[in-house]
Amino acid sequence: VHVRLRGSAGQSLGAFLCKGVTLEVFGDSNDYVGKGLSGGTIVVRPLVSSPIESWKNTIIGNTVLYGATSGRLFAAGQAGERFA
Repeated sequence: VHVRLRGSAGQSLGAFLCKGVTLEVFGDSNDYVGKGLSGGTIVVRPLVSSPIESWKNTIIGNTVLYGATSGRLFAAGQAGERFA
């Protein structure tokens, strides 16, 4: 299952996401991205039309991957504090 989202995702995007599910966000996300990640894939990147330089700006919040046991996270930008 592949789910595509646009805009700003709230807290705990992809919490406990299981194997076989991919969440792709064109925008940004708040804290706890991938909390308890359990095999799924999370992709966060700015919109193509975004004027920000992704490598210089935070696109995912704090405490990313807290309690994650497996899976993958791809973020085209900076993360907040307490990453992984």
